[in-house]
Amino acid sequence: MPLLRGSTLRDLVLAGPVAWPRAVGLVLQLLAAVGALHERGVLHRDLKAQNCLVTRRDGREHLQLVDLGLARVAAPERFASGSVLPPALSCGSGGLVGTLVYLAPEQARGLAIDVRTDLYAVGVILFELLTRRLPFVGGEYAVLTAVVEHLPPTPSSIAPAAVIPGELDAIVLRALAKEPAARFGNAGEFAAALEDVLVDLGEVGAAEARGCRLTAHAGCEEAQAALAAWMRFDHERARRAAEEAAQRGEGWSPLPVMLGALEEE
Repeated sequence: MPLLRGSTLRDLVLAGPVAWPRAVGLVLQLLAAVGALHERGVLHRDLKAQNCLVTRRDGREHLQLVDLGLARVAAPERFASGSVLPPALSCGSGGLVGTLVYLAPEQARGLAIDVRTDLYAVGVILFELLTRRLPFVGGEYAVLTAVVEHLPPTPSSIAPAAVIPGELDAIVLRALAKEPAARFGNAGEFAAALEDVLVDLGEVGAAEARGCRLTAHAGCEEAQAALAAWMRFDHERARRAAEEAAQRGEGWSPLPVMLGALEEE
């Protein structure tokens, strides 16, 4: 096993407020890891902030998911045959396996679990990064009851100073829905929703959320959104944002032409 030098997401939460754009970036990396597990027919079953290690390489944060001690292969006969498992792969009975405050309602009730159970725990981690607390707090019985019966608060109501956008509130609440059918169907769907928030708000909006004010040229926000959309292969959205940037600031006029040339290649 490699030696990883860094800290856990829990350490980050305890160290101080985590700006929402940073929280989203870290959770996107977590979803990439969770999605890779699910594609191979594996449910983690114990996703929590303590099992997410953050290291620094090349000046960037890299999240790595660890501790698969409770992981379980779903539909092992299909997995062994090399077949591609469906997104809704199931592990049968969940039982009280895992860490109480991160358990999904169906897991807490001992019902069948699937990929959406892991994604619920990712939603708890995102809530924790945004607010520095868990969705439900109290003694074991109180938390267990709340997980099954009570709706979680919005992150922005818990941490108003964090300037959490309403779109991000909605994503967290969907991830923490009581019924699995109301949650994201897979890690990719969850990640796409988070990426849309970053694209829609742009870097200027993200900087304001961090409590910073950028002195930016007119059209800078739209240009950032265009490049972010292009990196996600959303070329139509990228072209629209590039044209808006060019309209707002003459200095961005080459951007639509550049993106058009790249698309032709």
